[in-house]
Amino acid sequence: MTERDDPLEQALDRLSKMSEQLTRASEEQARRFDRQAKELLDRTESATERALERIEKELRQQIAALKRELAQLERRTQAARKEVAKRASARRPRKHAGARKAPARKTTAKKTAAKKAPAKKTAAKKAPAKKAPARKAAAKKAAAKRTQKRSAA
Repeated sequence: MTERDDPLEQALDRLSKMSEQLTRASEEQARRFDRQAKELLDRTESATERALERIEKELRQQIAALKRELAQLERRTQAARKEVAKRASARRPRKHAGARKAPARKTTAKKTAAKKAPAKKTAAKKAPAKKAPARKAAAKKAAAKRTQKRSAA
């Protein structure tokens, strides 16, 4: 039996050694796989971070460009508002200084002076005032000509 045990034990030893080798090889493959998976994850994380940085940079640039455009539009809007107000004030008919009525004043002091010297009333007569409607008509015609010239241009 010792003869049989010898070859059997030898076979068992060989199987044990092979099993150990297979175990070591599979453990080595598992370690390699883990290292490769970790490297892949690290590369993926760094690639994701780089992509996010690029996206963030692009967004900052686009936001800055939008802010510049918005500021430019605000300036243009303000200029347009001023221009509209300027044109609107130019289109309104202006009142002439002669056409305005003078505010009422108290004449108590003048009345007493007038009573003392009634002869001055007949001494000097003023010329009649010019007709105000004629001025208004001329002003309206001039304004109409200006608007025609602007619309033609």
